[in-house]
Amino acid sequence: MKNVPLKQIARHLGVVCECETPVGGYRIDSRLVGPGELFFALKGGKTDGHHFLGQVKAQGGLAAVVSKGYVGPDFGLVLLPVEDVFGSLQELARDAVLRSGAKVVEITGSVGKTMTKDFIATLLEGKFKVGKTYASYNTKLSLPISVLNLEGGEEVLVLEVGMSEPGDVGKMVQLVPPDVAVLTKVALAHVGFFPDGIEGIARGKAEIFSHSKTKTAIFFHEFLEWESLVVGVAAEKCSFSLTDRTADYFLSDGVVDERGVRAYRFDLPFKQPPILHNFLAAVAVARTFKMEWDEINRQVAKLQLPKMRFEQFEREGIVFVNDAYNANPESMRAALSNLPEPKLGGKRIAVLGSMGDMGAMSKPLHQEVGHFAQPFADHLLCFGEEAKPLCEAFSEVKKPAEWFIDHKKLAKRLRDLMRPGDTVLVKGARAMQMEKIFELLG
Repeated sequence: MKNVPLKQIARHLGVVCECETPVGGYRIDSRLVGPGELFFALKGGKTDGHHFLGQVKAQGGLAAVVSKGYVGPDFGLVLLPVEDVFGSLQELARDAVLRSGAKVVEITGSVGKTMTKDFIATLLEGKFKVGKTYASYNTKLSLPISVLNLEGGEEVLVLEVGMSEPGDVGKMVQLVPPDVAVLTKVALAHVGFFPDGIEGIARGKAEIFSHSKTKTAIFFHEFLEWESLVVGVAAEKCSFSLTDRTADYFLSDGVVDERGVRAYRFDLPFKQPPILHNFLAAVAVARTFKMEWDEINRQVAKLQLPKMRFEQFEREGIVFVNDAYNANPESMRAALSNLPEPKLGGKRIAVLGSMGDMGAMSKPLHQEVGHFAQPFADHLLCFGEEAKPLCEAFSEVKKPAEWFIDHKKLAKRLRDLMRPGDTVLVKGARAMQMEKIFELLG
């Protein structure tokens, strides 16, 4: 939808507009608006996009989709008044996908969504023109914006779908139906919004397979445990696993078995099981698109980890693992159990922030992570109110554990504690902004 005349967009929304200027991009955040872009003035619980129209114009914005009830100044913008700004955003995104004619791959899961999305896109780029959602734009607001900002001419769209509450996935599947749907894993993420726990989360994630357009359903092999959910999937089913050879795709020591047949050996640039899990899901998608094994292998060297997802770097003899993007019990366990061994004489320092949206299960789940961390960390630094039980649980084995509620004090303590040869893991919920630790360390 980039470079489409504003007049054409307005016509689709039922608004009279004679402006022929092409739209250079689409935004819902006024701070990100650039020259020639269209802004959607959405109303939220804390803010109202109509209050920022002046800023949109000052930054070079071309036009804004506004509510029919808006009676303020236009600030020199072309205004497109509609009954429902959010509904108009979704309608434009739905139309953009239909007009593109591209095949759609959608990914959801409690962990690994963004990495799997990036891996799938990279592999498919060996044969197709691919568009993908930007960063982690996977909500009912950000997914449409990501779709609208694609360049055009894509043969395959690879889209990430998030879930915070029941029904989220189903709504986005109705907005953009997938031809191929992928479920990476089900775990206790956002469990505070799911009173029936892991069963409710699995049911919500399974909505990725609910559209009649979906021809292929690709999922982690353990999903078969939810037999009632699997039976309800009408699409062709395909599973993947690192532990069960009965899966359609099985990966061990770099060798992929395809439906029980030894198929191909990869020289992979990573060894950690969570990353291999995501890679195998991407392989299953590539094979669904009829890519040859050699075509897939040529793309492997181009695979990159998303920012703040188990990123590793060394500074002054200290190995850092930046896994700060988000956290739930499953991803905490994965990060801790795959922490690189320190050099001789070094120690393993885990800097763990609170996990969000745990609801009534927050205390026991944080305690569980604290107990799990005991054999994997030598020193624990915890951050955030909800992380206090994590800190207390870890300290039961008489290993040092400290608790903080201030980024600066935590960073200072970490700086004093670190020595060459150490390994440092930094991880926590998105709201904890654990990446600030690296900024403060300098």
